Amino acid sequence: MWVGLSESTLPLDQVLSWVGRPDCGGVVLFSGTARDHSEGRPGVTVLEYEAYEEQVGPRLEALVDEARVRWPDLGRVALLHRVGRVEISESAV
Repeated sequence: MWVGLSESTLPLDQVLSWVGRPDCGGVVLFSGTARDHSEGRPGVTVLEYEAYEEQVGPRLEALVDEARVRWPDLGRVALLHRVGRVEISESAV
């Protein structure tokens, strides 16, 4: 399991490389990117994320634990989220 927060650009290539295993037949990647608008708010130029960092790790780990109960054959799981300034088109999650 790879969970955490980062003020840096998320390492999507490293994540894809890490989650792939010879005994798993598929990899699913969701990358939520910052966009230049929100409902009723055109012209968004940047996002700023804050987090209660002491809570994030345990909560992300609990999500992975729940997923493993639902899908016992689940391979490697990475849940990463940005904090701080996220530019438009950068991955936030």
